[in-house]
Amino acid sequence: MRALYDIDQEILDCVDMETGEILDSAKLDALQMVREEKLEGVALWIKDLNAEAEAVKAEADKLTIRKKSLDNKVAQLKQWLLYALNGEKLKTARCSVYQTHSTRLAVADEAGLVKFLQTLEEPERFIKVREPELRKDEIKKALKDGYVIPGAELEESESVVIR
Repeated sequence: MRALYDIDQEILDCVDMETGEILDSAKLDALQMVREEKLEGVALWIKDLNAEAEAVKAEADKLTIRKKSLDNKVAQLKQWLLYALNGEKLKTARCSVYQTHSTRLAVADEAGLVKFLQTLEEPERFIKVREPELRKDEIKKALKDGYVIPGAELEESESVVIR
């Protein structure tokens, strides 16, 4: 199987570079057809890979929904089991069930709590401070509208569309 760059070189060999005269038009036509078939094959391969990626994403979405449903069922069954055991332990050859006690934080008004914690001397002790995240779409719009933003510029790029 010939590589595309080999075909391109053979096409160039069919033309006299000094005069631009075609030396072998039949070979040139055949090579151009082979080149087109090779390019088409790559484009079709890309389409196939995109279709497979979409199928994988759809399956992943289905599995995510299924997992959430299973997690909810587990939580319901655990609650039922706690109620049915009423503090007793269950131990068999295949499983052991017992109740544990833990303390968890319940927050009724998260926004209010955050405001309060920000007034303290060390708010970072209680609040995670995220790194600033650029809103690239807004920066792009501003640059298109003529704003000058140091460190940001619009770049032209090319992409391939395959349908």
